[in-house]
Amino acid sequence: MRTDHIVSISSKITLTVIGLLGVTIALVSCAPRVNFNVSIPTEPTAGCEHIPLDEVLPGHTTKEKSYRIEQQRNDKLLIPGQKVPDFALVNLEGEEVSLFEVLEESNTVLVDFWASWCGPCVANFPKLKELRTTYGEEGFEVVTISVDTSHEDWSTGSVEHEIPWINLGELESWDGKVATLYGVHFIPKSYLIDSDGCIIQKDLPVELLEKVIVSKFNDAIADESSPETDRSKPK
Repeated sequence: MRTDHIVSISSKITLTVIGLLGVTIALVSCAPRVNFNVSIPTEPTAGCEHIPLDEVLPGHTTKEKSYRIEQQRNDKLLIPGQKVPDFALVNLEGEEVSLFEVLEESNTVLVDFWASWCGPCVANFPKLKELRTTYGEEGFEVVTISVDTSHEDWSTGSVEHEIPWINLGELESWDGKVATLYGVHFIPKSYLIDSDGCIIQKDLPVELLEKVIVSKFNDAIADESSPETDRSKPK
């Protein structure tokens, strides 16, 4: 093959590569930039001593969209070691229930956002029922919040899945006040919190949630039955 022909082909390839790089740079430079203008906490709130657990994967992610900025901002702020905001919502009987009132009677609470149409949400329910049955007397409680848009959908889904725990509804899709405060821009979305309202972990897949709950309560039971504890008891 002639040398000048090879040079010509090489030049065309080089120009093509440069052209593609130029298009890529142009596309990147034209991508929307969203600045949340928030300071992400790095230290626990006073009185909240929990830190992220090892080998726990972060929660789901979503593309940045302008109409989800507030939810995403709040999601970034509510990290392990921070304190969740209180809220009060009604159950199916119309009775108002406050989260912090629940915390007064439970030492560990899972706050879980769901909807009747959300397959992954209801797929977690059997395991949540099992954990609540096993550790309910030890202080574990579940509080679910429906983000359905109608009372009928919420009620029908609750009956169909035989929800046994504290079952509340906001019924404003993503746009409810509580859903916004808790950074709900996907479901299922959950926060595992202690009796002080401090976040232990968030958005755990149900398998990891089970490990955390089992470890937490088994350790507590072991501490209660330790030799030091036994020696302190009168015979």
